Amino acid sequence: MYRYDDAITILVNHFSEMKDIYELNMDDYEDLPYVFYESEFVKFIVNSANADNKKMLREVFDFVEDMLKNGDEKVVNLLEVAVVESIYFDNNILDKKAIESYFGALTLKSYKDCFQQHA
Repeated sequence: MYRYDDAITILVNHFSEMKDIYELNMDDYEDLPYVFYESEFVKFIVNSANADNKKMLREVFDFVEDMLKNGDEKVVNLLEVAVVESIYFDNNILDKKAIESYFGALTLKSYKDCFQQHA
């Protein structure tokens, strides 16, 4: 099970791009997973989507799905709020329908819940 206290470590160990950003800005993000996931990981997802980087999108959303499936309650909330809801509200993604095809079942449910909550 993924623990909230390890959320940043899990992300940076999985994505070297995130590790580089975190190490350069550690003072800004240390012990602030919501800020790091929303500010940097979502930006990384948006850039991958707009570049139509299918391989990276698959990896990203497999990671998100795994975290939602195997995370503790705080990890699940982190991913739902900082990542999924941020994607829902992001106006910079050129083709949201295209990235939805990469969502796993839990990610899709969380994403659809955004439509109900913010309708």
